[in-house]
Amino acid sequence: MRAWQVTRHGEPSDVLELVQLPVPAPGPGQVLVRVAASACNFPDVLLCHGTYQERPPLPFTPGLEISGEVVATGQGAGAAAGDRVIGTPALPSGGYAEHVLLDTWYPWPDGMTPGQAAGLFITYQTGVCALHHRAGLRSGEVLLVHAAAGGVGSAAVQVGKAAGATVIGTAGGGDKCATARTLGADHVVDYRDTDVVAAVKEITGGHGADVVFDPV
Repeated sequence: MRAWQVTRHGEPSDVLELVQLPVPAPGPGQVLVRVAASACNFPDVLLCHGTYQERPPLPFTPGLEISGEVVATGQGAGAAAGDRVIGTPALPSGGYAEHVLLDTWYPWPDGMTPGQAAGLFITYQTGVCALHHRAGLRSGEVLLVHAAAGGVGSAAVQVGKAAGATVIGTAGGGDKCATARTLGADHVVDYRDTDVVAAVKEITGGHGADVVFDPV
């Protein structure tokens, strides 16, 4: 199979090399997935640079989230060939390859393209964990989301709205502010020309935000 591998640390355009590797065999509890799409996340860039919190040995294949179709299963895997799934391959054998092994997987949501499904897993998981498991966001609270047009920020806007919060998003520039509004933010503040603190106090009648989500 073909796979992109990092052979030395540096800029992704300089250090990623397309190579041929054997197709892995699934062990007990694992599934082998034919990759339909792999998402590109900022941690993938950091992995190439060698500055991420996890530093797999060289060479390695980056790619933290994928969508694809199960083509083989290990003993007791609880899946079947043909199942469409999303998941996070374990480094050093990441998702920038034609096939990956998954230890844990979830159903590919109906109606999503391969790219949409691949990009769902980490960003929305981060939003759910941060807002629900960590912050305990409740319906009726005010949620302030910085970088509301970015990958994780856009997920937080939607997760917050689904939880019943009033969402204030910050973004830089007209296009990004428009994106944040399209995603469902109730109020959007352009931090390039507006005092964010003053704007949030004005929007909330001096109450401020109950929860602040800052992915930057």
